[in-house]
Amino acid sequence: MSLNVNSDNNAANYGRRFNLNANNDPSNVAPMVFYCTQDHGNGMETWNNLYHNLCSLENLEMAYRKASSGKTRRNYVVDFAANLDANLKKLQHELETFAYSPAPLTTFVIRDPKTRKISASHFRDRVIHHALCNIIEPIFAREFIHDSFANQKGKGIHKAIMRFETFMRKTRCASVGGGQRKLSKERELVIVN
Repeated sequence: MSLNVNSDNNAANYGRRFNLNANNDPSNVAPMVFYCTQDHGNGMETWNNLYHNLCSLENLEMAYRKASSGKTRRNYVVDFAANLDANLKKLQHELETFAYSPAPLTTFVIRDPKTRKISASHFRDRVIHHALCNIIEPIFAREFIHDSFANQKGKGIHKAIMRFETFMRKTRCASVGGGQRKLSKERELVIVN
């Protein structure tokens, strides 16, 4: 699978926030097209207009709902929600004009039960994270192997442990009467992990 970027901008302007006229008018910025291709052996599958979909107000609204889920009483969510339409339109404008830049991460240390350093994104950046995941998750999720459990809907650490225990039970059952076979299965398990 590959993620490709194609821009109608010329090489001198590529990657800059503003167009050659140095204004920030989205109608003057040449469109950037993100597309994704996958080779399934029987032909390529392509998704177009991914960046346009990322910037859509509907996608940003859905991303806001996901980012605020379970956090609606936090001050940063309340502040963002107070001017929700204006904040989402500002994000949309920044994305469309390539002026979006993430805020610096907030870093803090927690000691629960061990000491860990946490770097948290600003809430508006988390909205963008969810907006991006809304677009790419359906594309990539189909390509993951069945035993991939991280950051996927309906999966997680508990399901991963249950799947691991299933493999362990199969290994124990297969090893009755054959100690060498058990050793072989354990090596395979270690190699996979």
